[in-house]
Amino acid sequence: MIKIIRHAFALIREDKLFSTIYIAGTAVAIASAMVIAIVLNIKIADIPPESNRSHTLYVINGFVTDSAKANNSGLQFGVSTAAIDSTFRKMECVEAVTGVTYAQLIVGDDEEKKTMNAFAIGCDPDFFRIYDLTFIDGRPFSEKEFRGGEPVCVISDKVAKQLGNTTHIVLDRINKRLSLRIVGVVKAVSGLMGNTAADLYVPYKLEGDVFFYPDQKIEGISYSGHLVVQVMLQKGFSRKDFLEELEPMRQHYNAVVSSQLGENTEWVVSATSHFFKNLNFFGENDAGFKDQAKNLMVPAILMLLFLFLPAINLSGLVSNRMEARRAEMGIRKAFGAKRRTLLNEVIHENLVLTLCGGLVGWVLSGLFINAVANSEVMKNLFRGNGHYDPSFDFQMFFTPTLFLIAFACCALLNLMAALFPAWRSLRKPIVESLNQKR
Repeated sequence: MIKIIRHAFALIREDKLFSTIYIAGTAVAIASAMVIAIVLNIKIADIPPESNRSHTLYVINGFVTDSAKANNSGLQFGVSTAAIDSTFRKMECVEAVTGVTYAQLIVGDDEEKKTMNAFAIGCDPDFFRIYDLTFIDGRPFSEKEFRGGEPVCVISDKVAKQLGNTTHIVLDRINKRLSLRIVGVVKAVSGLMGNTAADLYVPYKLEGDVFFYPDQKIEGISYSGHLVVQVMLQKGFSRKDFLEELEPMRQHYNAVVSSQLGENTEWVVSATSHFFKNLNFFGENDAGFKDQAKNLMVPAILMLLFLFLPAINLSGLVSNRMEARRAEMGIRKAFGAKRRTLLNEVIHENLVLTLCGGLVGWVLSGLFINAVANSEVMKNLFRGNGHYDPSFDFQMFFTPTLFLIAFACCALLNLMAALFPAWRSLRKPIVESLNQKR
């Protein structure tokens, strides 16, 4: 193999024009395919701080009453802390569950000499179990601080730098002002991480539920509120297990709330995995392998098209190169070299060139995504919770899965471009190959 690699680099130095065109063509093809792969990786892979995406569910909550049906009213969405504490937190298949809410705020230092617009996530302590934010200083707020509605918060290092050396910040929202004690500072999360990106993280029970209104009941239904629920399952459990365990609790609450309201009321609960929340071309809601594979076929076909079309041009390039080397191949066959050996050598030589082009293509794909980070297309793809301030982490561009995809793309492109012209050239008789340059 080392001999083949050395020979390949010798051929690169010998024919610089061919090598440059081949590497450039490969780079464009791989870059096109890798842009899709990187976008998919950022959207669905387990990437810190959203390292538990593969076993996280997003719960959608609603209520249907007989009167609402008569008036053709829609579902009432949103979850209260009562629903979280009385149901989801009691389930055996659940490792952690958090309720979140969002707000745009004006934040200032303790003397309000410096102010900034900030995006806040109202959450509970389980939020820091599901999402592994990197703490630069301090800690998450505790369960005691959360339940007591204490004025505490966790801020990003971006806010800390902008507001300077301060131990408290002042929130200003809809004519409500509140001074919060900073208990922790975390590394700012990229806006591409839609569930965790924020400037500060605060308990949504601030001042006894009156700042974010998480338990403001809708039409007197105790389980209705203004929280979005995210559930991290125990390992080994699935979405199906979650819904099956929840069903008796749901039926019990249906009976209770119907009795309280004096009319038939149904609590409707559905759960979506992270994969189907972010990649769902067919409206599927089952996290089974077949449905995942079906949804992955769409970007896979697109990637194949990006690889196949340049492969046709590269195949012509390789064909011309093989015509120029026919005399060399004829001499080697005359001295006993087997056709299979020569074919493998040609494929390996082209694979070295393809891998070089693949590395260049990977860099180009990263540069392209950075260049379009603030475009409307990217904002629509990664708007998430409404906070969009794109920055890129190395793990967004390099994971074992991405490396395997890139290598597979290179190998596939190499086979499509080199196999047929090399095989056709090596099938020609030795005499014809030796007379090539006469």
